[in-house]
Amino acid sequence: MKTITGILVLILAFVPIAVSAQDAKQLVTEMIETVGGKKNFYRLKNVSYDYEYQNGILPLTLIAHETYVFNGELSHAVYSAHTMTAPEGEKVVEGFDGNEAWVTVNGQLSDNEQANNFSRFIRKTNYYWFSMFFKLLDDGINYEHLGTKKVNGKDYELVRISYGENVGDAQDTYVLYINKETKRIDQFLFTVMGFGIAEPSLMVMEYETVDGIQIPSKRKYIKADWDGNVKGDEWITTNWTNIKFNQEIDRSIFNKPE
Repeated sequence: MKTITGILVLILAFVPIAVSAQDAKQLVTEMIETVGGKKNFYRLKNVSYDYEYQNGILPLTLIAHETYVFNGELSHAVYSAHTMTAPEGEKVVEGFDGNEAWVTVNGQLSDNEQANNFSRFIRKTNYYWFSMFFKLLDDGINYEHLGTKKVNGKDYELVRISYGENVGDAQDTYVLYINKETKRIDQFLFTVMGFGIAEPSLMVMEYETVDGIQIPSKRKYIKADWDGNVKGDEWITTNWTNIKFNQEIDRSIFNKPE
């Protein structure tokens, strides 16, 4: 009898965790359907758009025309401004072929370790930011429902997202604020472990709809704490414009130049 009781206690001890994880995953699933649906997103095959990133803290300016192919997560960018890799007036191109990242400056492959490391980080990060909501049901993701919270008069479901070992280049943590009324993510907290940043930043977003997909194309983020309180002094902004899906793309642009 004691053995049976002990087993029941163990089972019950794990039930809240399982239910919480399932509830959290269901909230994420509903969000993905609301913003267009995973199947509909991947049916569009690829995307090109204009990208502008302004970080006055580093400082860093990135202005580029970006192109991604969803199958293989291929990524390519032609910059009109890239204050980290090259002085003004020099042409910077980055690519990621699904395995290897590369960067050219004025048509020549760069052997600068910092430039190549940054290329891998930004190629994979920019692709992830664009497709993030539709990747939140990928394998290796852990879900935890953190409860509800009211922010600026709106009610949110909070879902913590984490990743298993060896999932991606770095295992970041996210806390999604899913609007109870719209089912969309209005903001989220995130780490940047690729740069060793374990303290969170707060990302807030505005959406636009392209080909039936709701895209958070106006974004800004700032240092925060895990309760979502702003701790930084300056917002960092990212804007995506001229978004076009399902384009005719020469896949050779992703290949590392000889």
